Amino acid sequence: MRVLPSLLFLSPLLLTGCGKDNSAGVFSSDPMLGCYATHARKPAEFRIEQQSGQYYVSFNRDEQWQRDATPLQESSRAEIAQFFRDDADQINKALVRPGGGFGIFKFNPGATLKGKAKDSDYMALVLIGAGPVFAVKCP
Repeated sequence: MRVLPSLLFLSPLLLTGCGKDNSAGVFSSDPMLGCYATHARKPAEFRIEQQSGQYYVSFNRDEQWQRDATPLQESSRAEIAQFFRDDADQINKALVRPGGGFGIFKFNPGATLKGKAKDSDYMALVLIGAGPVFAVKCP
């Protein structure tokens, strides 16, 4: 019967190994948290963090992270449909800057959207355009 108390004690430690390694090196089940790049083998170009329940984007500029002061908002289904009229049902979650200029979109498993990279489940919208982005290791 000593096994049960030991397992109860260790369970929080075991559960922290599940999920995605985010920018702080802490594992999270939130698929939006972490670092991203425009190519799978490039270093992180931006990261999504969460603070006090709000999402923020930080950009890597000249080896320094600069956080955008405006929190990102999680998009509703109707808002997602504004970006992906015919394919909104293929988007699992979206975070966008309220004033525009940035958004990150997580696809549902098996999504077949035009412009989706075969080896990435994410797409980003930035001032210069939209395209696939890849979850990469945070520095």
